[in-house]
Amino acid sequence: MRLPELAADDLQQAIDRLQPAQIEEVTRAALVAAPDDFADLPAPQVMLRSDGWTGVTTAIDGDGYRAVLITAGGRRSASRSCTVINPEGVVIGSFAADSAARVAIAVSAALAAPALVGAEPVRLAVLGAGPLGRLVSSLLAGVLSLEAITIYDPDTAAAAAVADVGTVVRDAAAAVRHATLVVTATNARDAVLRADWVAPGAAIIALGADRQGRRELDYRILGEASFVACDAPAVARVLADDLRDCVAEGHLDWQEVTPLRDVLLGAVDARVTATDLVVVKLIDATPVVLALARAALDQ
Repeated sequence: MRLPELAADDLQQAIDRLQPAQIEEVTRAALVAAPDDFADLPAPQVMLRSDGWTGVTTAIDGDGYRAVLITAGGRRSASRSCTVINPEGVVIGSFAADSAARVAIAVSAALAAPALVGAEPVRLAVLGAGPLGRLVSSLLAGVLSLEAITIYDPDTAAAAAVADVGTVVRDAAAAVRHATLVVTATNARDAVLRADWVAPGAAIIALGADRQGRRELDYRILGEASFVACDAPAVARVLADDLRDCVAEGHLDWQEVTPLRDVLLGAVDARVTATDLVVVKLIDATPVVLALARAALDQ
């Protein structure tokens, strides 16, 4: 079946009309899909000029539909746009993809979380009080039994805006000290989460730092982790500086980074003992954004 072409505004609205159950279904399907072996699929690209940068990631699904996700930004902010191309090479939709990418990342985190945490109820800490941090907090509350939510953001105005979500604290170390699940959703240049802050047996889901020059995780977290997984290890080799630096310094090997699909399919156990430190890095929203766009076009 060939999908119709829609104007950008129509496609954004169509994605917004997707039901939560449908979003979860297409997100899971995209995350567990077998890695493609298309030789003509380009590697992630990064272009830097002064404080400005542009990143390009691509995805192709089993039917031959493609998405090109372009992220452009400056020192503090970024925006995403996505173009969807059919198997004949015809553009069938282009749209501002900030919302779609945020949904893709947050739903991916919510799907992964139950396989990572130990005993419930869970004490959740979120570093980053922006739209992504707020959304993932809401979604995790729907899939986990939460005892408490603690939130930290250095921007006091952003932190105050999420006071209804959880307890806001003034210090990142205090936010994560007793947490059994830590989510980082920041645009930090340097690590915002340190190994000596994290409780034994914690699970960590890193959602930010999705381009070169950004890092959220202390190298000791990755080096000491019992288990490290990533939604797109091949993309991480280009864009995920917290992982790339850790490998370059000899604290981690790429062979130790498990594809997240293996966790979601039950092929591997992320956690073996209650004291395991478990880390998941989400780096590439493109396959899920493509799946959401196709679902929206097919309505």
